[in-house]
Order: sequence, then structure tokens, then C-alpha cells
Amino acid sequence: MAADAGSALAYDADVDTSADLNAPHILSLDGVTLSYGANLVLDRITLGIASGEFLCIVGPSGCGKTTLLRLLAGHVTASSGTMLFKNAPITKPSRDRAIVFQDYSRSLLPWRKVWANVALALEGQGLSKRDRRERSQALLAQMNLAHVADLYPGALSGGMQQRVQIARCLAQEPSLLLMDEPFGALDAITRQSLQDEVSRLAAEKDLTVVFITHDLEEAIYLGDRVVSLAARPGRVGDVVKINLPRPRNQLTTREEPLFLQYRHRLFKQLERH
Repeated sequence: MAADAGSALAYDADVDTSADLNAPHILSLDGVTLSYGANLVLDRITLGIASGEFLCIVGPSGCGKTTLLRLLAGHVTASSGTMLFKNAPITKPSRDRAIVFQDYSRSLLPWRKVWANVALALEGQGLSKRDRRERSQALLAQMNLAHVADLYPGALSGGMQQRVQIARCLAQEPSLLLMDEPFGALDAITRQSLQDEVSRLAAEKDLTVVFITHDLEEAIYLGDRVVSLAARPGRVGDVVKINLPRPRNQLTTREEPLFLQYRHRLFKQLERH
């Protein structure tokens, strides 16, 4: 083990990307590479993600974070390597893998009421309109949005709209929730509130979460592990296991010396790339 200069945390030069948790892998990537012609976007990504793990991914712009999420969602096919979800190859999108986008305003249908936006994920399942509405209302209540069920998305704040999008994803009853910088466009207080909301829901529903963010503090606060991608091409630069107790607190957790050490380590890694 060799310490990075000025860092209080030591780590191996050869990064261990396996999930060090007492749970089986729900998602595994082995040597995943993606190229567009001569442009190598992702280079030999290898990761093991445990069932119920909250994995955060950080990295500089252009390192392929969103592209990696699209691969996991089944929207893009890898050039080489293996991707398995529940021991089956990822070849196409699945209701068991839901994705939350950053641009909530474009993700919701403005002509449908809030409950009907959530119910969109339930259509095609043979449920009556009454059942779809009842299940949508229950999910909105979990997101503290029961009082806006009959409003249209345009009447809601940005934070509320993002909550609706998350509720719609949860209506799919996924095992894996993929989140692409979902709070990046929100103010600081709303962002922190939604961080706690998602952390609580993930624990209650035993969800596996892969969360993309530019914010190192957000990644450390939410994650069981943080993967730092290096750019040009995108590759795993470091993997940090976050040994902070849960439930976490927006004030006291962020003031812990260990939190600051994790931030220092990740910042130094990103600085090198």
C-alpha cells in the first residue's frame, strides 16, 4: 500500500473493483469497452455491484459516465466485454432497470396530471384505471406528493417534478435504479432533501442504485462505494469504499474527518486526470 501525496488514506495502485459487501452481485461488468469508430469512449470497465448497494460514479466531463449508464440500461451495446444483470446478459432495456434523468421537465408529459404521469409506468399491465390511480397515489404519498396528484407538472417546482419522475420509476418495481445526475439542476436545499429521500427509499425497498454525479460530496454522502472514472478514454481510476454509518446526516456526516479524507482522495484522483 502506498499513500498518495498529502492524502490521509492509502490505497492500492491496482484498483479492486469488486463489491466488498455481504451480498451477491446483481450487476457485473467484465472488460466492457465501447468505441464509436476510432473513438474509444470506455476502456475495459470491470466492476462488480452487490445487490442493495448504492454505487456512485464521479469523473470529469467527457469521461463516459452517462454512456456507462446507458450501457447498464440496455440503450447502448458494448463493443466488447461482458455485462450481466442477475446473471443474464444485458441486451436491451428492461422494466427491472429504471433510469432517472437529470432533465425532469422533459421527462414528464405536461398534458397528463401528476398521478397519470406516474401511472404511465403501469400501463400495459392489465390494471384498471382505478388500480393504476391507487398505486400511483400510494407512490406519491411515499414521495410526500399526495397533495399534488391532480395537478399538472407545470404547476410544480423542479424538486417536485423530479420526485414525480422518481415515483414513476418506482412504479416499475425495479431491482436496479439508474440515476443520471438527477439533482444537478436543483437548488442546494432541495438537492439535499432529495438526497435523503432517495437514500431512505433505496434502503426501504432494498434497491440497488447506480448514481452519476459531478459532486464529490454528494457521491460520498450517498454512496456505499464511489467509483472515479478517468477520461480519454473512460476507465476506472479509483474505487473508494465509504465507511460512514447510516443513516447519514447532512450536517454531522459532512463534518466527519473521514468524510473529508474521502473527498481529498477523490479530488486528488480527479486532479491527475
